[in-house]
Amino acid sequence: MRNRVSSDLLPTVYFAFVYPHLLYGIEVYGNTYSSHLSKLTVLNNKLLRIIQNKVVHTPIIAYNTLPLSFLHEFHILLFVHKFVFSTEKLPTIFSSYFIHNSFIHSHDTRSKSDLHFESVQTVVGKRSIAFKSPRISVLHA
Repeated sequence: MRNRVSSDLLPTVYFAFVYPHLLYGIEVYGNTYSSHLSKLTVLNNKLLRIIQNKVVHTPIIAYNTLPLSFLHEFHILLFVHKFVFSTEKLPTIFSSYFIHNSFIHSHDTRSKSDLHFESVQTVVGKRSIAFKSPRISVLHA
């Protein structure tokens, strides 16, 4: 395909046929171990190199895309943003997905409007979106 289509059209083909499949459900599947995502990452990088006509060892800097791990964090941050600023854009099941610190205590603190950090004991609980989201949003604030 690279030889039959103009180089200006190849990014459009990538963003039309590949990128939406990467984004669909990334909030959930991006939460897995990196060893499980490695095949998908390698395949995506291979596609990007083929589209750009680059050799195998070229670093991937293509079309302003993010690696899968950053895409996962980005979409979790988008989810938190929708929860905080426009809850009406989320399904009603998520209306009480997070708790603000002001609902936990009535003290007038700097973090009263932040999301409450849930405490969990299991590895599965630490990978949940409800656990990770407040921590990611604090890191990127």
